[in-house]
Parts: sequence; C-alpha cells; structure tokens
Amino acid sequence: MRGVVFLGDRRLRIQEFADPEPGPGEVVVRMMATGICGSDLHVYRRGAEEFRDAEPTIVGHEPSGVVEALGPGVTRVKPGDRVCVNHYRSCGHCRHCAEGFLQWCADARGYGGPVHGSHGDLLLADERNCVVMPDEVSFVDGAFVACAGGTAYSGLRKLDVSGQSTLTVMGLGPVGLSAVLIGKAFGARVIGVDVIEERVALARKIGADEAINGATEDVVESIRALTGGEGSDALYEASGSAPGRRQGIQGLRRGGAGVFCGVGTDEETLNLTEIIGRELTLMGSFVLSLRLTYDLVQFLADNQLSFDPLVTHTFPIADGEEAYREADESRTGKVAFTW
Repeated sequence: MRGVVFLGDRRLRIQEFADPEPGPGEVVVRMMATGICGSDLHVYRRGAEEFRDAEPTIVGHEPSGVVEALGPGVTRVKPGDRVCVNHYRSCGHCRHCAEGFLQWCADARGYGGPVHGSHGDLLLADERNCVVMPDEVSFVDGAFVACAGGTAYSGLRKLDVSGQSTLTVMGLGPVGLSAVLIGKAFGARVIGVDVIEERVALARKIGADEAINGATEDVVESIRALTGGEGSDALYEASGSAPGRRQGIQGLRRGGAGVFCGVGTDEETLNLTEIIGRELTLMGSFVLSLRLTYDLVQFLADNQLSFDPLVTHTFPIADGEEAYREADESRTGKVAFTW
C-alpha cells in the first residue's frame, strides 16, 4: 500500500508500506475519500529537523471507505460496509470513552499522528470508531464527518442554532464552510466572513445569506448593519486568528453566544470585562464525540444534505505533492484524495 509521509519544510513523499493486519477488535478499511485538514497543513509546514529521526508515519485523519478485513472478535461491521471513522483511537474503557468522547481519553491518539492515518490506500481502525453510512451519504461526506464537518456540527449543536438565530461564521475554510452549510440546514440566517474573496464567493454559492470580505469591509459595522444594530445571536469562530476572534466577539449581540474551534494564534484576545458586561457565553469546541458522529451521518441522510459542494479539488494519492501545494495556498475549498 501507498501512503503520504511528511519530510518537513513543505516536502513529502509517497512511500510503500506493508498492508496492515487487523488484530482483535480492529478492521482494515480501504480508503475511498479523505480530506486535507488545516491541522495537516500545520504539520506539513514544520521544519525538517522534526522529521529527521522520526519513524515514517502516514498522515491524514479524515477517513472514509469500505471495510476490507476483520480482526478477531469483530461483529458489528462486515466486509463491504461503507464507513466513516472517528479519528481518535483511545483506550475504550475509561469514563470519557464510555461517554463517546474519545478525544478526551488520556490515551487518545489521532490517526495521522502517532498512528498511521488516512492519506494511504488502507487504514487500520478500531471497530468501535467505524460508523456505517447509508448509500445516500457519499464517501466525501464521510470524510467531512470525520473532522471538518463534524467539528462544525459539534460546535453548532453547542450553540443550539435554529431558525430563530442569526449566525456569524468567522473564517471560511473547510470547517467554516461546513458551518455555513449546516447552519442553513438548521434554519439560521448565516453571515460568512473571510479575508479571501474566493472563499467569500464560495460561501455565497453554498447558501450564506450574507458574506463579508474582511479585507475590504469593516466586519463589525457590517454585522451590526445586517442585524438592525444589535449584532448576531451566535458566533462560530473558525479563523483561529486574533482579528477574527476579536471581531466575532464584538459582532455578537448582548447575551449572545460564541463557539471557538479555530486553532491558530496564541495571542490573547479576550476582554473579560466586556464579556461580563455584555453577558456573553463563549465556549471552546474540539472535533466531535462518537455519538455525534452517528448523529451527523443520520442528519445528512435525513436532510439530503451533502458536503460535496465544498470540495474544489480532488487528487489521487499518487499526486500527494500537488494536492498539498494546492491546499497550502489556502485559497480553495476542501482539497481531497479520492480513489
């Protein structure tokens, strides 16, 4: 099997690996679609010294494919099942795992980090992480569920967005665009914000009611003008930038709520006095639980909703270098590998 391995300084190679053999409770999944995530790009851009003595590891953590082989004791999935895979392997028996929060487990290991990930032909996965998808949910949808779309869905569930809400989405990369799509499906009026015109245009194309280019417009004043001077009810912050975080908070109405999922700057951006005085509710949100993985797959099927319109470029795994160069430009929607 082939897999993408990072070398540092924006270099990678396509390397041959032995096909995995499933152990107890494990399955082998043949990949059909997997996306390039912003967190993959953070690692891709690191210096070569971090990789010089590292064991070659296949990157990627947005797995979607077909079950090919079963290890001993596997009973819930079978060969031929179409699955997406929650992207954290974990101990399986602690309190957090029992509640489905695999990402909170003390032994959590993300695919594409300590263990081989999804940017390869085959993935060795825990059976419990595999969520069977109905035929109407595409493999690309499954890849989105595993991370970008799942991250958006989890955060919006925290915000309890509905048809009574005006939602601002700051940052229109794949996670932010997913929040636009899901926010509209929840019935919200959605305002998208980015500084890259191509992404602003894509947000409009997929249904954003309003889209603001922060490079040419005053974001806070524009949000207030669109909301009768009040500000938005809810904020989904996916930019990870200090200006995006500040503008998102300033654009909330009194008593509004915001979720922050964008990882980027460590610069302090919170004014606690402002939060207290305006009675804002601000929350962090990190990927999604196993329970919400099931919920999102069913939500897509029930609402005939697909993330496919967010994909602007697809590549075979053999073209990994070109795919990562395209994603690294950060002017696209989702870049995905398909088989």
